[in-house]
Amino acid sequence: MADHPHHHGPSTTGRLAWSAGIFFVSFVLQGLGGWWTGSIGLVSDSLENLNDVLVNSLGILSLWLANRRDPDDRWTFGWHRLEVFNSLVGVGFLLFLAGAVGWEALARFRHPVPIQTGWVLVFSSLGLLLNILATVVLVPRDRSLLERDANLKAAYLHAFADSLTSISLVGSMVLIRLTGWRWVDPAIALVILLVILRGAVLLLRDAVGILMHRAAFEHEAVKAELMGLPGVLGVEDFRSWKMCSHLTIATAHIIVEGDRLGDTEAHLERIEHLLWERHGVRHLTVHFETREMADRHHHRFDHRHEAEADHHH
Repeated sequence: MADHPHHHGPSTTGRLAWSAGIFFVSFVLQGLGGWWTGSIGLVSDSLENLNDVLVNSLGILSLWLANRRDPDDRWTFGWHRLEVFNSLVGVGFLLFLAGAVGWEALARFRHPVPIQTGWVLVFSSLGLLLNILATVVLVPRDRSLLERDANLKAAYLHAFADSLTSISLVGSMVLIRLTGWRWVDPAIALVILLVILRGAVLLLRDAVGILMHRAAFEHEAVKAELMGLPGVLGVEDFRSWKMCSHLTIATAHIIVEGDRLGDTEAHLERIEHLLWERHGVRHLTVHFETREMADRHHHRFDHRHEAEADHHH
């Protein structure tokens, strides 16, 4: 068994906190601006900023809670799965706000309202600059960390998408000033809401996948990699899942050459290294078997609820 440290240093949480703070300023600025200028598009863009604040804050909260509670005999993986429940609460909140703004946007198609496009351009341009700054803050010096850290990557992708929506809002205000088409404002609001809904759906999909123990990666490809290691004759009952977005767990029965327990030490080191470096497995449990041991029993997982208590392994 290998258990790599899963405490998160100040680099990730610090970047998330700075980015969340910048996005919160942008949310307040554009929200008040949308209310004052009459632009529902600006209000929608402020909600997209709130979405980023939510994603970053949930990441910080889940990391803080997880690091405060070490695994014990009762909570065998600590509080890492609280992140999932935080995500579900966040999704519900976003859907409620998106529904309210969407309803108002549809109403404005029927009854357009005057928009102070000049001030909307000022607020949206300021929001765009803040969004770009919040995105840049999330990029670490070591770019590879952006791929390895799920919380940082999710926040970066959200921030990047938010910058694109801000650009579209600026463009829509220019179009309204040139043409007088006030319907463009609720139209861009609905486009931004679709971006928010897509983010909410992806967040919900990931949360449900974790709760349902969806495989953390493609098993057939990983088993082929393990079979390529020296002395590995077979891989049975291989499982992987995520306890949260940043903690991947795997178990496996590995059939190897050798008759003594001491012979498996080199195998274990190679397996740990492969799964950690290529697939981010931070907690690994391996059961080694010889070919004779493996032939004496099956590895089929009996999922029936009514299965007898004395069923064979």
